[in-house]
Amino acid sequence: MTFLPIVQRELRAASRRPSTHRIRCWTALLAIGASLIACAAGTAIPGAGSAVNPLFAVQTVCAFGLSLLAGLFLTSDCLSEEKREGTLGLLLLTDLKSHDIVLGKFVATALSALYCLLALLPIIAVPLLLGGVSLGEFWRMALALVNAMFFSLAAGLCVSAFVSDYARALGSTLALVALTAAGLPALAALGSGFRLSATWFCFTLASPFYPFAYAGDTAFVTQPAMFWVTLLASHLLGWFFVGLASVALAQLWPNAKAWSLEKGFGRKAQSSRAGLSHRRRRRARSFPFDPVLCLTGDGAMLRWMVWAIVVGWAVVVCDGRLWPSQPILRYPGAKTVAFLLKTLVAFQACRFFVETRRNGSLELLLCSPLLNADLIKAQWRALRRIFLWPLVVFLLLRVITLPLVPFSRGEPPGVGNLMETGFLGVFFLTISLFADILAVGWFGMWLALTMRRPALAPALTILFVLVLPACLYRFDLVADILFVSWGTTQLQQDFRWLVLGLTEQALPVPVGLPRALPENWAA
Repeated sequence: MTFLPIVQRELRAASRRPSTHRIRCWTALLAIGASLIACAAGTAIPGAGSAVNPLFAVQTVCAFGLSLLAGLFLTSDCLSEEKREGTLGLLLLTDLKSHDIVLGKFVATALSALYCLLALLPIIAVPLLLGGVSLGEFWRMALALVNAMFFSLAAGLCVSAFVSDYARALGSTLALVALTAAGLPALAALGSGFRLSATWFCFTLASPFYPFAYAGDTAFVTQPAMFWVTLLASHLLGWFFVGLASVALAQLWPNAKAWSLEKGFGRKAQSSRAGLSHRRRRRARSFPFDPVLCLTGDGAMLRWMVWAIVVGWAVVVCDGRLWPSQPILRYPGAKTVAFLLKTLVAFQACRFFVETRRNGSLELLLCSPLLNADLIKAQWRALRRIFLWPLVVFLLLRVITLPLVPFSRGEPPGVGNLMETGFLGVFFLTISLFADILAVGWFGMWLALTMRRPALAPALTILFVLVLPACLYRFDLVADILFVSWGTTQLQQDFRWLVLGLTEQALPVPVGLPRALPENWAA
């Protein structure tokens, strides 16, 4: 038997696939366009020194964020999808080992992501000609980006080996990547704020954020060993995730069916023991009919994740020891937390149409008396149920820190400070937050309905609505208005024709019959 046969097969198939070559061209074109827009808009990182090239900072921050999201988009559902379709057992019946399957899936999904990153590196190297960036800083940043992408892909693969549900796989992968990339550095910052010994927080060095943070010349010159140690630690943690996925796939899969049957019988017995009053209350909550609630659930796990992000931010805000020493409470810290919340909104907005198109229940809903407006209202009702109060608490926390942060740092209340930490900064943060949520919701629902591969709808929504318009700085509201207008206009059409427009017209429309059906024809 050949060595790693699935890996060889996937590499040969990818070399003949036209999308493998096209994706690099499209990535390079998008990066060039975003860089030109950033230069024209004069985008700069708030608080960056004059020795730092603003274009290089914007490019690397966006590339680092996309590298961390690669596992969420590509590998979080690769093994769990095989479990749901029942094809994973067929692979294990052959001579293939669990590590062959895991590495084959990893290479098949990671190849496109690696090509995209390699296409980005020449554009990121352009600031070398502008000054403010050294050659060593560029190559260290390239290593940090490749390491972050490998870590994210390995984390998604590990989560996919343990779960079978699509939404649970996405949520668990996002939680794991956010915990390691942002939670571990925040924990180390809290420990330093409380003046605890650094040996208690040595495990936080496995975060992929530290190689990115120490790749710059300023941080590398002061602590050169910190970059290499954290790079090695996070890389080894990624290989640990790959090995854990191989072991879990070999041990958990034979007992997965029996475990699911036992879990199903347990739920059935528990429901049979429920009293009449409990069943009446549950029936009252389920009527009137809510398709999003019935088909995708109430999003309990996602709600806990959103509250965990907000509570973690509240802990950082309420810790007064971080105000004089850490800039995390300023505008970039709030923007990072807001970006995480908007990413979760994108997944929830696309989730209903992605899952219903995957299992075929969307056709059943379109044959019912439900209108398009009913499905859209149910979508927004689900988003409000999960995200409304966490967003309100997040904005209130931002208002609480207004009178504290500028004075604790001893800075004069100038115009720049007002744009970052003053009431003007809170105003812009609130407006951009809700504008981005509207744009993500409308544009994401349209993408989930019209894409040939609806599983990629959340990734493209985040890319087009949140990442690329960030280069416009304050003018990203114009892009949000365009996305909202496009989404609302397209979703006014009948969903049947939006879905049928993805494929060829199998049946020609006879002459004399109307080419469009009224929206309430099923009623």
